[in-house]
Amino acid sequence: MFPGIFAITDFWMARWLTPIWFLGVGVTLGLVTLGLLLGLFYVLSKIPFFDLFRKTGIAHGIAAGLSLVATGLAARELYMAYQSAGTPLMMDEFWLITAAIGIVFSIFAWSLMFCSSSRFLMEVRSLLTEGVGFLILCTLGLLGLIGLASTPLVDNASGAFSSLPQFIFLRPTSQTFTLPGVAGDQESPFTKLEVRYDPRTVNTIEIRSNKNLILGDGPTIADFRTQGFRIENEVPYQWVRTMGPEKSPLLLAQGAEVYAQNQEFGEATVEIRISSIPPVPESLTFVSVAFMTVVFGLLLFLMQAVAPKTAAIALAAAKSELSQPLPMILMLVVGLAILLFVFLPFHTFGEDIKLLKDCGITLILVATTFQAVWSASTSVNEEIEGRTALTLLSKPIHRRSFILGKMFGIFWVVFFMFLVLGSIELFAVAFKPIYDARESSLDQPDWRQCHMEMMRTIPGLAMAFFQSVVLGAIAVALGTRLPLVANFAVCFAIYMLGHLTPTIVASSQGGLPLVEFFSELIASVVPNLSLFSMEAAIDADVVVPWSVLASVLVYTTIYFVLATLLGLLLFEDRDLA
Repeated sequence: MFPGIFAITDFWMARWLTPIWFLGVGVTLGLVTLGLLLGLFYVLSKIPFFDLFRKTGIAHGIAAGLSLVATGLAARELYMAYQSAGTPLMMDEFWLITAAIGIVFSIFAWSLMFCSSSRFLMEVRSLLTEGVGFLILCTLGLLGLIGLASTPLVDNASGAFSSLPQFIFLRPTSQTFTLPGVAGDQESPFTKLEVRYDPRTVNTIEIRSNKNLILGDGPTIADFRTQGFRIENEVPYQWVRTMGPEKSPLLLAQGAEVYAQNQEFGEATVEIRISSIPPVPESLTFVSVAFMTVVFGLLLFLMQAVAPKTAAIALAAAKSELSQPLPMILMLVVGLAILLFVFLPFHTFGEDIKLLKDCGITLILVATTFQAVWSASTSVNEEIEGRTALTLLSKPIHRRSFILGKMFGIFWVVFFMFLVLGSIELFAVAFKPIYDARESSLDQPDWRQCHMEMMRTIPGLAMAFFQSVVLGAIAVALGTRLPLVANFAVCFAIYMLGHLTPTIVASSQGGLPLVEFFSELIASVVPNLSLFSMEAAIDADVVVPWSVLASVLVYTTIYFVLATLLGLLLFEDRDLA
């Protein structure tokens, strides 16, 4: 009923590379967008009053105002979307999503004001051709090349691009009909409903009635070609595309007719709400991947434009850490382990892909967290003990620039490792359904299934990345006072307590007051790392909602700021002599 426009060929590599094609094209679009933004920044740099705004500090106020206005408009559109879809609005979820949108718009607003300076445009070349910026650009470029090279194996790729505008123009429709009731001893006739819908693009159907109805595709029950549906009084019938066409109350075929019979006295009012999606909904991957590429690219630009001294320390720290053998060894070991998990039988009765996701994300998390704590100790504590920090701070560099630089340096090291290992994980997850089907002598899965499994893995990688960022920021703060071994011990304790925080709090309720006090104290001080866990979603095979990702983003931002303040507090009076 929903044929895949890419599934004409039976070549297994086409089924595997089609999801990767979506990923690569999205990365390419993101890089092109970043290039266009650099062109826009160049044009804005020719406007004289922009320099005046930056020198007087007015630019910060303008950026704040732009981000607030944009966030307010986005919140209004979000609220209207909830109302038009008839979805119950939870205020906690609404405010978390709004806060996450505000963070993203802030990056765009401040980039618009500060990346348009002539000084930044002169430095952007070295930013992208040296150190971690060059490595990130090469990795993204390689992903884009792999995706574009897969284009010959993708059938009718133009269909995916033509589906993008339909995300904007396709709106939910609501149609209301009136049906005559029962008259005397005679049953009411079946009335034809002129329902307007495209069976190829229907995503959800909701039918409400104030009377009991029979719904079918013929003028009488004897003429029904499919099973009829009974619509209960004031009990909405809801259907989503994932339920399959056989459970749809409307026949999903061209030229299908809809008939309804009112089984009670009095007229019945029937409301049919239909929402549609483009023929290739997976094309939204282009936008989401390109958007993430642009956001992280602007974050790198913004660091260089707003705080050049902090950026110099951050890039030097990242370059120093990535030149060591440890990151390469960790990425090599974890990458080979992920590839091994594809072919390793887990004996889970057809659910090996869940363990591939779980084990892969966990290994990436452990490797990047280990690297973050190691980098924090070697880059902060050893420089302090070795008097390198004293030499650096003897120049016109403030202590807060030193701490912030180390924070962002480790952030970009973690991001680069996640970019490489996460790409390997996505490639492996996209191939896993094909391998499992061949091993079990089953029909080859459609490319859509490979794409779905790959996209469901991205939220898990994002939450693991945020967790590594939080632990890395804490390690930098502790690195101002603690040596390597002690830092590892404290961070390991925080990691364990963070994942056990909900259990500790729940088990102490109603117990001894002292135990309850300490459990609440741990929950208040130690980050709740169980919020970053995706094991339950993987086991239940459910999609992580955007509200969860928004809450994790806001939580990470808050703890990153708190860890930075803690590091500044611990380092402010540290004797460097």
